[in-house]
Amino acid sequence: MTGTEDAGVIMRLRWVLILISLLCGTPTVPSWAAAAKGSFDEKAVAQFYKGKTVRIIVGFSAGGGYDAYSRVIGRHLHKHIPGNPTVVVDNMAGAGSILAANHINNVAPKDGTIIGNFSGQIILEQLFANSAVQYDMTKFPILGVPIGETYLLVVTKKPGVTKYEEVLGPKGKQIVMGGIPGSTVEQAPIIMRDSLGANIKVVSGYKGTSDIRLAIDSGEVDGLFNSWTSLKITSLDKIKSGEWLVLAQIGEEPIRDLPNSSNIPTIPLLAKTAEQRELLRFGIAAPNQFGKIYVLPPGAPQDRAAALEAAFTKTFEDKEFLAEADKGRLEIDPVGAQQAHGLITDLMGMSPAVKAQLQKMLQPAKK
Repeated sequence: MTGTEDAGVIMRLRWVLILISLLCGTPTVPSWAAAAKGSFDEKAVAQFYKGKTVRIIVGFSAGGGYDAYSRVIGRHLHKHIPGNPTVVVDNMAGAGSILAANHINNVAPKDGTIIGNFSGQIILEQLFANSAVQYDMTKFPILGVPIGETYLLVVTKKPGVTKYEEVLGPKGKQIVMGGIPGSTVEQAPIIMRDSLGANIKVVSGYKGTSDIRLAIDSGEVDGLFNSWTSLKITSLDKIKSGEWLVLAQIGEEPIRDLPNSSNIPTIPLLAKTAEQRELLRFGIAAPNQFGKIYVLPPGAPQDRAAALEAAFTKTFEDKEFLAEADKGRLEIDPVGAQQAHGLITDLMGMSPAVKAQLQKMLQPAKK
């Protein structure tokens, strides 16, 4: 399995959320989750899927990390679905993957032939009662998550910044970041700006990180927030060469395979108060522990949901899949469906004080 270097960081974050869940009470397990844990009639499921096409709808444009994961998963998933259907990947970019989530919830067939792949971060938009939200994250049958992620603040040399402290305060150097509405790519710099006092300007409206990378190349923006898993796929050469600089890691501990990571501040160093730590953890770090989530539409047949969940689990253990993932620098450290549901439930139970602060920061970005 790849991606073991910073598994300890991921597990610590997950245990924090699990402890919160225990303190707040045991979450209710939805019917789809209970059913998915049980057995299913493989013959009946195979009869349905034989000769059919299963589509994975990715909530971001082609060329980014979400797209890369889905295409590798799609090339191996069919082997583990009873009936061995064809699996194809389509892109439906918009509003940080809210558009795709709405489509999966309201439009997509509920027969188990459509799988959604969107950002866990859009749970915040649901919490804030964004009028664009037409889904309930707790209702999606969850199939799996290939990796929990840590986001990084990355800039070019253009703004003349070499370390995070240089952007702090009213006299700090300004950095211009590209944003994808409703996603961590846009919400992380806003939270850093409004909670920590970082001098960050956000240029919104991009549909995917591939579009932001083009904007960086043209000089339109200075950088972006992106996950280390995605950056390793798309931009590792620029980070290794020093063309792009990593100023901050929004995780509990340094990422071991990130160049010079011990000198790049993490949440304990970035946050000076308990409130700041909570805002960074709940606003950025925690939702990305199930960031690249795969789901079915609510109401999908329980036996097919169980079969597809099992297929994702087998795919994540498939040696051929792992070899291709490793070749493409895709880290695999799966978060199971039950664990992802628990993390979603914990976030939905976020304290009113933290929720109010995050909402105050992030709602203006939607105007």
